Amino acid sequence: MKHFISLKKDNGLASVEMTVIVPILLIIMMGIFELTQVIQANNIIISISREGANLISRNTTQTPEQVMDTVASTADPLDLKTDGIIYVNLVYGRAEGENPQLLEQYRWTNFGYSADSSTWNGCDTWDSNGECDLPESEPELNNFPLDLDEGEAVYVVEVIYRYSPISTYIFDSDFTIKELTYL
Repeated sequence: MKHFISLKKDNGLASVEMTVIVPILLIIMMGIFELTQVIQANNIIISISREGANLISRNTTQTPEQVMDTVASTADPLDLKTDGIIYVNLVYGRAEGENPQLLEQYRWTNFGYSADSSTWNGCDTWDSNGECDLPESEPELNNFPLDLDEGEAVYVVEVIYRYSPISTYIFDSDFTIKELTYL
């Protein structure tokens, strides 16, 4: 009889332990799942930015809009048409001591998320092909991170994505993932 009572106490204790441990394990599992989703989204954004810079820097037949369409089509499972934007900037180096200039700026026309370019955000009007109508004198870039020699040009491809977490209990709002590639 004593052995039977001892088993009942153990079963009751196991139920209490399970009730306490299962929610903690579920929270940990949700956190791991969310973290892997963020890492995957970040890796996709990095790949899109790099491939866009690679294509735009060596391609003479496709327009920047076509290049942006091409790289955006590889974003699955991310939906850049709803939550993303892409910029392509052509920056030109000037004489030593002078700031580089922005020669061209393109914004993907199929974007679904409005975010400013961190290379230059002063464009007031965009044409139907996504090209910025730059002012008469090309904008100088005061805080450009690269030192360009006179006559040297670099493409800057920016991919910006609004990530919406699956679990709103951990993160209370969306956040932005951004990647810049210079080539």
